[in-house]
Amino acid sequence: MKPLFAIPGDKALEQSVYLVKEITQPYFSTEFHFHHECQLVYVVESAGRRIIGDNISYFESGELIFVGSGTPHVWHNEQKYFEGKNKLQARSLALYISPDLLVEHLSSFTNTSALKTWLKKAQRGIQFHGKAKAEILALMQQMLQQQDLPQTISFLTLLQTMMATKEYKLLAGTNYVNLYNDKDQSRMDDIFKYIFRHFRRDIPLSEISAVAGINVHSFCRFFKSRTQKSFTHFVNELRIGYACRLLQEKEMPITELSNKCGYRNTTHFNRFFKKIKGKTPREYKKEVASLD
Repeated sequence: MKPLFAIPGDKALEQSVYLVKEITQPYFSTEFHFHHECQLVYVVESAGRRIIGDNISYFESGELIFVGSGTPHVWHNEQKYFEGKNKLQARSLALYISPDLLVEHLSSFTNTSALKTWLKKAQRGIQFHGKAKAEILALMQQMLQQQDLPQTISFLTLLQTMMATKEYKLLAGTNYVNLYNDKDQSRMDDIFKYIFRHFRRDIPLSEISAVAGINVHSFCRFFKSRTQKSFTHFVNELRIGYACRLLQEKEMPITELSNKCGYRNTTHFNRFFKKIKGKTPREYKKEVASLD
């Protein structure tokens, strides 16, 4: 299966450096994919899980992320979005950038070495926050109302803001490398969808390897080579991410929280939580409460 093109039915980017658009649909595309174009995404309205490189996290309305060229990613909505209830929808603002054309055109006006370095860094995925996030969002919204030179000026200002700010965090690991190839896409998409649906219970290796259509030994090697994580570690990260979301939303006993996240043993839950987050669930809850 070839990588999915990120701008379905729109070939404008083939001749342009950038393309900005507003997207409204019942739910975000669930296909795990990567593409040569860079992608800046502001989530206007939606919630669920996302993967960017080897980073697994929950997302919700208001996040702003830049995904660099060739970085595998997916925004996967919560199950309620697929049930067609409560009139839920997935709304986002998206700015697509052709990195090659960007560097080519700007090289006629300025030294592009800093831009090339930043584009390389962006392959880990960049999440913006603070004042920079507000400025970038305002420029995206402005671009939607503009055309021609005014829009290009806003685009260059936005690009400079992203490159200059220190109000960001990198998502994928320092040593993350995209090892996927075209044929991996369908298999990894099936694997991720299955894990997302069933991570709150035990998923035997024999079960998930059957989803992938390969034997257990081959699955373990394939999964780790593509995600740079073992299957067990991947599932634990997903579960702990879910636990963090529950801790932000409501009060519940640790035993109940542990069960909801797929752990039958609170000791195991506490150990994995501290290993992944660097603090206990209670410490995390106290930290979240202090931000209110």
